[in-house]
Amino acid sequence: MALQKHTKVFTVLSFLRLRSPDIFWYQWIYPTAFFVVVFGGFQLWGDQFLAFDKDKLIGDVNALMGILVGFYIAALAAVSSFSNENLDQVMKGRAPTLTTVRKGDEIKETLTRRRFLAIIFGYCATLAIILYVFGVLQVHLTVTQPAALWAQAFLSIAGQAAWGLYVWIISSLLVVTLLGLHYLVERMHRA
Repeated sequence: MALQKHTKVFTVLSFLRLRSPDIFWYQWIYPTAFFVVVFGGFQLWGDQFLAFDKDKLIGDVNALMGILVGFYIAALAAVSSFSNENLDQVMKGRAPTLTTVRKGDEIKETLTRRRFLAIIFGYCATLAIILYVFGVLQVHLTVTQPAALWAQAFLSIAGQAAWGLYVWIISSLLVVTLLGLHYLVERMHRA
């Protein structure tokens, strides 16, 4: 419990702690399936069919992330402050729940539409910032090749793992953005 007060910075990842029969698909299954197709496909067949400039690709993704961070924060502010009584109703159907610990007690909250959208856009803003920072580091840092073979192997594996994480985060961002847009476009107008 002593560390509980130091975990506030991870609140933006609350989307991954939501529980409902359907939400698991959007948290893990769809992003992972997209990741497997893109990353696995590139690992298996990418050199045969694709040629691209990795730095230019990262630069283009970073340009998009710079725009998306602002969009997600604006969407978060709009959802948080928009006066609409439908937003403050508990979600219908199999509504997601979020369990938090406050003052040592576990509280299970069934989400309203406003809270759900705030969690989604906070998560998306965080992923966009992480992708932006990763892209800046990728473009501006150069790792020198060590002489030891074990260190070269370690760097190669770490590099592949970092790229895998990068692609999975992009996959998650895409899926969760589409989920958030679905709620803004379709579900918000049905009570």
